[in-house]
Amino acid sequence: MTHDVPPPPGSPAPPPHAGGPSGGSFDPASVNRLDWAILGIGFIVLIFSFFDYYSWDFGAYGVHLGSVSWSAWHFDHGLFIAWFAMVLTVLGAGALAASLFAPQIQLPTPARALTFLGFGIGFVLYVIAIFAHSDFGPAGGHGFSFWVSLILAGVGAVIALLRAQQTGTELPGPLGNLPRIGQ
Repeated sequence: MTHDVPPPPGSPAPPPHAGGPSGGSFDPASVNRLDWAILGIGFIVLIFSFFDYYSWDFGAYGVHLGSVSWSAWHFDHGLFIAWFAMVLTVLGAGALAASLFAPQIQLPTPARALTFLGFGIGFVLYVIAIFAHSDFGPAGGHGFSFWVSLILAGVGAVIALLRAQQTGTELPGPLGNLPRIGQ
């Protein structure tokens, strides 16, 4: 007596959006140049966070005895303000990157509003860090990377506001009443 074994069924259908092509390819030319600028600024601020945010030279009577420097990643002596400013700036760029490259991700607030808030609050924190850490004395102070990051956060905030206004993004609270800039 023989039993016929039914053939194995075909492979099951993959679930939707499971590693296959998404239906379209990404075209970098479709991204606005100002959006690329915001992403680049966020990346550059992240890179500069690993270099000197603060430095201090030691010496006496004209003899240089050494120096020490701290990046944004050092939290000693209240230096976390600049670190927090850097994190908010990079997260602001990250929110924009998520909306551009992974639009299926749902953010709690429009991505352009998060981008503007990240850069804007980051810039304000950098300015606060100037005065919060002003007790370095004549031999110490803010390093080159700090100043570059401060300038880039300010420029990024202006560009993010411009793009939010160009795309009709609703900004929260009184930020929605800011005067229109650019086109």
